[in-house]
Parts: sequence; C-alpha cells; structure tokens
Amino acid sequence: MGNEILYNTEGISTENALKQNNYEIAYKKASEALARGDAAQIVNASGAGLEHIHGAPHIVVPFLSNDVLIMHPEVSVSYRDTTTEVPLWLKILTLHYLIYSKGTGETGEQITFKQLEGGLGYFPAFQKRTIIPLIDAFESDLNNFLIAGKMIGGTRVQMGDCALRFRAFPRIDIIFVLWKGDEEFPPDGNVIFDSSIADYLTTEDIAVCSNMIAVMTIKKWKTK
Repeated sequence: MGNEILYNTEGISTENALKQNNYEIAYKKASEALARGDAAQIVNASGAGLEHIHGAPHIVVPFLSNDVLIMHPEVSVSYRDTTTEVPLWLKILTLHYLIYSKGTGETGEQITFKQLEGGLGYFPAFQKRTIIPLIDAFESDLNNFLIAGKMIGGTRVQMGDCALRFRAFPRIDIIFVLWKGDEEFPPDGNVIFDSSIADYLTTEDIAVCSNMIAVMTIKKWKTK
C-alpha cells in the first residue's frame, strides 16, 4: 500500500491514469470472481439480501444509508434509489466484501487499525488520511461531527468525548472516536473495529472504507 488515496477516482489526470486503469482492472477481476460464486452462499456469508429486480437476481448490500445492488451472475453495480453512478472505489469495496466474507460473528474484541495485518506499518498514512482530517474538521466543535455523521447513517456511542458507529456493510461496524483535547493534551482521534472485520475485508479495503466514511462526513458538514 502506498501513500496515495486508495481507490480515488476523482480528478483523474495523465499522471494517475495508470492508477485509474489499475482500479478498473481490480473491478474487472472482482466482478469475475463474484460471478463464479454461488449467490445463496455469498448472501448467507455476507448478511446481504437477494432480490429479483426487473426479472434478474440482484444481491442487495446496504452501505451506510444506501442500498448497493449487484446483478448476479452478469455483474453490474448500481444504487437502488438513484441513477447516480456508484463510485469505482465503492464498486470494488462492495465486491470485495462479498467475495471475502466468511460469515464470522462479532467477537466482541475491539481493535484499532494498528492491530490489523500490516496495519502497524501503514498506520502513519492511515492516520494522515483518515484521523487527522476528522480532527482538523471538527476539533472546534465535536457536536458538528455528530450532526454530520448522523446525516450519513452514523449512530452515537459512548466512547471518548464523542464517537459515532457506522454500519459500513451488514457485518461491519466502524467506530470513529474523537477527543477534544485540553491544556495538557492535543485533540486526538481513533478508529475502532471488531476483530472479525479481518474475515470480511483486507487491510487495504478497511483503510479505504474508513477513509471514505471520514471524507463523506467532512463533505456532508461542509455542504449541509
């Protein structure tokens, strides 16, 4: 994993056209892998739904407050309630979730990003991309974090000075915790997962998912 924003598909230029192509290749490979899978087994392991829409079977995967629809086995990805194109990062992330899901129940063991496989070495980039932007955006008033986060599907939990739980996918909860700081300690933050998350997404995917929820929260506050 590099220091770039993973799966970023905004503002594609000549210098990162190759990166964009790599994401398109990743999407193609994930689509092919999902097409080979049994829809019933995929749904059972991932906690997703299965519906027939316009005569075709679709796997229904809630992501935050949206339903992502994946036609199967001729894979295509769309939203349920809008014709807006699903971002490439979310297409890849959703397909990976379905492919990697093992059906593991929550363990009740809370871990941080550093405790994921490879997470310790990547943590400085994760902190720079996900945690620090949240602190910078909301340290002056943590209530704004609550307002913005709830607008995209977060629910408040009692951790730190302010925390929100996001149901990213049916069997993945991600908790963002912020501390406002004082005369002794600067503002701080962290991201908490149930240890079972490793049975549903790779560390890279977890980084992308956390980053994009942080970005969505900040954008929601700026544009509310």
